[in-house]
Amino acid sequence: MQQPTKRRQFSFFDVDDTLISVKSMLSFQDYWYHMYPDAEKEASYRKDLLEHMHPGACWAHLNRLYYQHFSGRAIEHIASVSRQWYETMQHKSTHFYHQNVVERLQQHQALGHTPVFVSGSFRQLLEPIAHELKVNHILAIDLKVKNGQCTGDIMSPQTIGEGKAIAITQFLQKHNTNPKDCFAYGDDISDLPMLQLIGTAGVVAGGRGLEAEASKNGWEIIQP
Repeated sequence: MQQPTKRRQFSFFDVDDTLISVKSMLSFQDYWYHMYPDAEKEASYRKDLLEHMHPGACWAHLNRLYYQHFSGRAIEHIASVSRQWYETMQHKSTHFYHQNVVERLQQHQALGHTPVFVSGSFRQLLEPIAHELKVNHILAIDLKVKNGQCTGDIMSPQTIGEGKAIAITQFLQKHNTNPKDCFAYGDDISDLPMLQLIGTAGVVAGGRGLEAEASKNGWEIIQP
């Protein structure tokens, strides 16, 4: 008799303020302008943040604005600076990672569940973190590139809000896996579509509006 096929299970993790204690995109831009000063371009970037980043901000809109400021940057240079940023953050902060959440990721790995990053941050910035935590799958922003330089646009799906659910659905279809057999963790109300899609959800305390949803749905609340 043929043995039943073991179901493959995935655990999906938001990154910023879920696995790590910083907003990687904002921290990266601070690092970039520190290393490569450009008063005019930095002023334009800061103006966008001031105007659009507030408690009720639409993360998807702000996300697209953010990547417009990458226009003209060489993709290889971005990758190199991303690695430098990670090394700097690791040396600078003893609390870069949320240890309780990292431990949860490692528990999933020990159970044979495959972890996946799902983030509105860009792939090159997340790769050093993924390497450190032995995560092989990243659903994140892919930058549009022409002749080796960023155009300022991003590829679809945009992995924010509903886009996270779309990216996960596409990923699970490729792996022939039911989302109800999987796990997901986030901290922000924009993570709600992802958490509603997945069978078992966990919420990291401290984000915008998500703890109320966790209480309503009976989801676990994890202290960072």
